[in-house]
Amino acid sequence: MNENASEIIKKCLLNSPSHGIRRIGRAKTITTRIFWAFTFWLSTSLMSTFIYSIIIKYINHPTKIHLSIEQNPQPSDYPSITFCNMNALEDEIFLDMRKSETSNRSSINEKEYQKFVFNYVNRILVTEVNSQSKAFIQQSFQLNDFLIRCFFNKRLCYQNLTQIFHPTYGICYTFDNMHHVQPEDTQDLPHYWSAEDFNGDNDYHLLLELFLHQPEYRSYSETRAAYRIFIHRKYEIPLLSQNSVLLRPNRYTKLSFSQRIMKFTQQCRTNLTEHMQEIFQDYPVRYTQALCYKLCEQRFIEQHCHCIEPTLAMFYKFFHLINTTSNFSNISLCSIDNACHSSQIYLDSRKLCGECLPECDIVQYSIQSSYANYPNINSYKNVFQRVQKHFRRNEKMNTYFNKFQQSLIRDNILVVEITASPYPTEILTESAVYTWIDLISSIGGQTGLWIGISLIGFVELLELLYLLLNRFSTYFLSTK
Repeated sequence: MNENASEIIKKCLLNSPSHGIRRIGRAKTITTRIFWAFTFWLSTSLMSTFIYSIIIKYINHPTKIHLSIEQNPQPSDYPSITFCNMNALEDEIFLDMRKSETSNRSSINEKEYQKFVFNYVNRILVTEVNSQSKAFIQQSFQLNDFLIRCFFNKRLCYQNLTQIFHPTYGICYTFDNMHHVQPEDTQDLPHYWSAEDFNGDNDYHLLLELFLHQPEYRSYSETRAAYRIFIHRKYEIPLLSQNSVLLRPNRYTKLSFSQRIMKFTQQCRTNLTEHMQEIFQDYPVRYTQALCYKLCEQRFIEQHCHCIEPTLAMFYKFFHLINTTSNFSNISLCSIDNACHSSQIYLDSRKLCGECLPECDIVQYSIQSSYANYPNINSYKNVFQRVQKHFRRNEKMNTYFNKFQQSLIRDNILVVEITASPYPTEILTESAVYTWIDLISSIGGQTGLWIGISLIGFVELLELLYLLLNRFSTYFLSTK
């Protein structure tokens, strides 16, 4: 038995694909055999160290970034534009409340004003909560109050821009170049739009002329006078104020945006969470981490404080007609003085909302801006007449026009022109540094470098072990 095993081992040593093992089998002296055995052991140790580091890197999933360029984006790739008045509610809505709740006082303080806002939103929510229609603030600004003119690529816009209830800014309107543009060109374009600015239907050239309604502003609710503009992906609800641009009155603002798309493959999310699906149901809303954090934080407050913010309740109610999963009629609204709600403002969303992963596709818009006075001193009269004509059926606005004359234009009118940059779109794609193919290739390279053995060599080693075990099992069975 010993002789047969020795013959097997010697045969494998002499015919091994590894040069080191063959050298051990063919050595003529003990010194040479020890030298080659030590060399083979050292090489095997180094090989094992490098293979171990390769496996650890594969387990840690390192990534690399690939840069590509897209020259001609399609119309569906362009962003949507959402605009919100910094003053979310008309001051007129509080007139009756002030008469009834402040007796004969002519002025109110900030705390009382905040209570009026709270009571107003609360009243609307109670009215709407059991209805089958979307929550709607009837006394708030409407699109016709906001938008004086809208042009896109030589065409007029439809007056049916998507209305959304923003949890911070109230009623906002979103323009989508795929749904809100009339099919025919118009000749009523502003004279400062030259034909050289257009490069066909695939171009993006939007002009919005907006009105602020500063007489309706209250110092307690907002000290700034501006529109907030968001440039964002289609079907996305913009939340972060850092991603917005403020537009002041008496100013023509030109914004030129370029896109950078970042695509991730690990630790990211594309679909809405279950909680978000309950809220939006069939409404087309794109997943964003910011929106997920916002709703997750409010769910935490609802569970611990047993109340919900009125504006967020309106936000929930707005996005579906019949809400069978979240009925707010049994949930109280958080009051202004709610200590529990105030203490939960600074939550650690990353620890609290583990399901809110970053988006797998993030589109970053880089914006360049330039400005001009609007209107200039010689065009005030024309702009005044055109805006007055726009509000000819609004009795309250006609009163303002008669009272303030041209100062009303100077303090309220603004124009924003939004165009796509001629620069190409950068696409950054994340991919794994080590795939399973790379892992096998790296291990094969290390074994070939250090001990000169391939996959076939490992099969031959397995064959040797099989033959030895077979000889031993035969020997022990024969001795019984």
